Amino acid sequence: MTPAYPVVLFDLDHTLSDFEATKKEAFPEVIRSHGIDLDAFDPPLIETFAKVEKPLWAGIESGAITLETLNDQRWGGLVDAAGLDADPASMGAQYLDALGRLGRLFPGAIELLDQLQPHCMLGLITNGYAEVQRPRLAHFDLAKYFDVLVVSSEIGVAKPDPRFFDDALRQIREIDGHSERPLSDILVVGDSLTSDMTGAVNSQLPACWYNPHGAAQPTHAPFSDRPLDHTVATFGEIAALVLG
Repeated sequence: MTPAYPVVLFDLDHTLSDFEATKKEAFPEVIRSHGIDLDAFDPPLIETFAKVEKPLWAGIESGAITLETLNDQRWGGLVDAAGLDADPASMGAQYLDALGRLGRLFPGAIELLDQLQPHCMLGLITNGYAEVQRPRLAHFDLAKYFDVLVVSSEIGVAKPDPRFFDDALRQIREIDGHSERPLSDILVVGDSLTSDMTGAVNSQLPACWYNPHGAAQPTHAPFSDRPLDHTVATFGEIAALVLG
């Protein structure tokens, strides 16, 4: 079989893994370990945490901040916003540990990778901490599927920065014996318009938006200049698209 896309680069969180479920396990574990009553807060602490960290992740994507400061900033922000008597550095370290060993993949993720691996080179491209993402590869038994692995904390840049995708392309060239594979062979699959899809578009790579909730596609740049190549809602659609 000759696949339509011989190389597929997958995002991990919110694409293959249910990262919201992971956070809902990890966050209470950290809070309770510090003797804090989760039920004593309105709005719930996890909502306050989400509000604090959302602009920080936007700062990661824009390059305004780095992962070196994000974890301290989000936990320090939570401690300040909720008036907690706790050490944010300790909480942050515990949180990264918990994220690395908890959570689950979305149903059908392993079946999708099993279907594609015999026919394609697979890669994993993820914004995040190596101390979280690499243990999760072991936790989910995913490492065996991926020839290419890019973790933003390890290279110092995050999606959508073109340098992030350059690192993936460098790894692909090394596997190919340093020959130049056509960019049209390399499909980027991810849920985030601002990191995965913007990065793919800006790097001239085919872009497949994984959109299981049916969100509307925005018309702002860069998508007004080059529409996304594909939008899918299921893993079955991804398999059919890749294998042709």
